[in-house]
Amino acid sequence: MLLLKKRQPSSTLAVVEHSPGSSSSDTANEIADLQEASASAKEPIRVLRSRQKGLSPVENHKECEALDGDAKTRRRSSAGIDRKKPGKRTDEKKVILNTRNPAIIWLANNELHASLLLLAVVYGSNWAGYEWPQLWIQMQHKALTANPYNVRYVRGIHDIKFVAFWIVQIIAARALCLRYVMPAIGSLLSLKGSRETRRFSEMAWMLLYITASWTIGFRVWQNSPYYMTTATLFANYPDDHVLMPYGLKWYYLVQSAFWVSNVYTIHVEERRKDYYEMMTHHVVTISLVLSSYYFHFTRFGHAFMLVMDLPDIFLSSAKMIRYLGREVLPNILFGMFAVSWVVTKHYLCLKMMYSTWKQGFDIVPPERRYPHYPNSYMSVPVASFFWILLCMLQIVLIYWFVLIVKIIQRMFVKGECADDNRSDDEDESSSVSPEAMADQKTFTAENSVSSRSSSTTLAARSPSTS
Repeated sequence: MLLLKKRQPSSTLAVVEHSPGSSSSDTANEIADLQEASASAKEPIRVLRSRQKGLSPVENHKECEALDGDAKTRRRSSAGIDRKKPGKRTDEKKVILNTRNPAIIWLANNELHASLLLLAVVYGSNWAGYEWPQLWIQMQHKALTANPYNVRYVRGIHDIKFVAFWIVQIIAARALCLRYVMPAIGSLLSLKGSRETRRFSEMAWMLLYITASWTIGFRVWQNSPYYMTTATLFANYPDDHVLMPYGLKWYYLVQSAFWVSNVYTIHVEERRKDYYEMMTHHVVTISLVLSSYYFHFTRFGHAFMLVMDLPDIFLSSAKMIRYLGREVLPNILFGMFAVSWVVTKHYLCLKMMYSTWKQGFDIVPPERRYPHYPNSYMSVPVASFFWILLCMLQIVLIYWFVLIVKIIQRMFVKGECADDNRSDDEDESSSVSPEAMADQKTFTAENSVSSRSSSTTLAARSPSTS
């Protein structure tokens, strides 16, 4: 009877005793000695090693298994094989959101599909002949005038539907640009890195919208009786202010939708270092726009929005080009931004504050003020309300202006490039520790603007990051 001897598994690398200070040459010598001894004794290397060291079979097996792992690691490393698991991305970035609301997290993950679905329902129903979509798509409350070609509008309850519909359209357009259009443009411009692509896309979207809206608003302003003067902002109030041209009302309502949508986007974007300042700015701006619309101070609100939006065109352009790796042109645009900031957000804004209190009461006679005249809200309480909001806005703007001055100081003193870090990611600041980042509850999301280049993890805001 032939007795078949079971072949013992052997591994020339598994029997080498590994020490932290041993070199590759020592390891090779040990392997050669063990192979030679195994061949002369006609015994497997594992058995020979166990007898030489006086180890039990169990101890020898455990030690050899541990050495096997180290041996495989050395072989793969020497062969240049990457030990990372397939599909495991090391450049995955955790995005810390400004909310822990699961509904907002879900909406952040599905904003493009959800908004496009709502738009498809409304436009599809309108195409099918239903009447209810007209209340959402078209502006309502057309006023009856003697001249049919001189169309005028008044404010009404259906304006809320028009604003809500435009909020959905703006969110859909933003999501589409940030997911597909802007990342594709960034890749054509050789933009690398998930963060650079994401921030470039955000700035490009902001530049696209603000440039378009400011151009339309400026065109409406050119055709208005209050062009380039603050004295006519309150002329013939409230009779000429209740009736609004089509362009003015459309611009007002769309801008209102944009500022309201910013409250949403600030919570689905990565948390910024100036989150509370930005949130205060948005809330005050929305309050000014909506209250001026309700109190029939639409001329004042129109001029206010034009003044506030102009510097953002230069800032978005500078930051967008800066993410492309340029240095000279962003510095020039940042200088233009700083100059326009002082002129518009401080000088002109303070001039409008003076006009609200001084010229408003000088131009509007007492008999046309509240409560003696219909549709008139010119009064001390209303003017004080506007003043409080404008003062709150100036505090935020002054805080940002101090940061802008520091950036300019670094440019001239240290020779650094213009880099506006007022709204940089908070995880780049030392205020957030790795332990606090690890404690976040993570949510895998698809709304990264760089979804084609890297995966992004959205995390809810934790109290430890405040």
